[in-house]
Amino acid sequence: MKKLSILIILFLSVFVFQTELTYAQSDDVYSFMEEYLTSDEASQIDRAKSSIAKGDKLNSSIRTEDKKVDKYFKKKKKKGEKKSVEVKTLRIKQALYYDKGYTQVYNVYSEKIGESTFLYADDEARVSDLLEEAETDLAAAKRKINAYKSASAKDLKKKFPYSKLKGDISSGINMEVSAINRLIEAYSIYLDQESKKQLEEEEKRVWDNASSENTSLAYQSYLDEYPNGKYASEARQKVRSLEADEARLAQEERERQRSLEGALVFEVQIAASKKPIPAWRLAKFYPAKDEIKMKHYDKWYKYSVGKFKSYNQAKAFVKTLKVRGAFVVAYKNDQKIDIKEAISGN
Repeated sequence: MKKLSILIILFLSVFVFQTELTYAQSDDVYSFMEEYLTSDEASQIDRAKSSIAKGDKLNSSIRTEDKKVDKYFKKKKKKGEKKSVEVKTLRIKQALYYDKGYTQVYNVYSEKIGESTFLYADDEARVSDLLEEAETDLAAAKRKINAYKSASAKDLKKKFPYSKLKGDISSGINMEVSAINRLIEAYSIYLDQESKKQLEEEEKRVWDNASSENTSLAYQSYLDEYPNGKYASEARQKVRSLEADEARLAQEERERQRSLEGALVFEVQIAASKKPIPAWRLAKFYPAKDEIKMKHYDKWYKYSVGKFKSYNQAKAFVKTLKVRGAFVVAYKNDQKIDIKEAISGN
């Protein structure tokens, strides 16, 4: 989250280069990357900072010269252009210091990104686009700054208007900073891969659990957590399919129960006691406690499960249980009847 916040700040920051560009304004191009640099890379960045600091030192002289030429420009533009040779020279010198420093920063960051391995094709494609955009920005910046690099005093008097020179240099330096910010964004994408991988692995774990349980509730739980997840479409299909199956089975069970109402039915008795047996104790030997029915007669609490039309069905069910002493009992119109009578009647 910290990395993302820093990145947002970098993109929202606008580097203003009107009368001057200070070292403090350019410092954000270092802060994000510092903890990821090797000692050699950090040394190169320190040299870049030194070059940019030399450019910053010229700001005082530039302000002084600007005040001098401003009065000439107010009177006559041509006179102002002649008198501005010194300040133009200072601005070009400053721009070259900045250009040297930012180019070194650019090269360090660019090389570091080139050594990075990407896990996701879309991330790699986005980084490739950012590198291309950064290279375009840097090339355009170089063209603007280099146009004044070898200007003679005569050219500075007549060929290059001061306002255009300031604007071109300002634009060039801003474009270099923009290129570096694109590299920082690219490296942040590389750094975010591990978090992205962990999130994907966690989603896969939740999905695998849902698949293993294979119930509409399990798939819905996945969707509640990942409504736009990788498996969301498949999960929705599973929910619809399983809910339809569950509704069908519930309807069949209701119909089966209705067909048994008032008729002879067989159940499997799993426990009996003079006192009520706590649910937790029943669950120890029959976990599906919601299926247990309790009847109280002959001063006994009797617990049974299942509801079958025939004795043989109930007997088969007994064999599937792991409840010691379970046996088949018979009821007719909710009244217990002798099992022999029930079998012969059935």
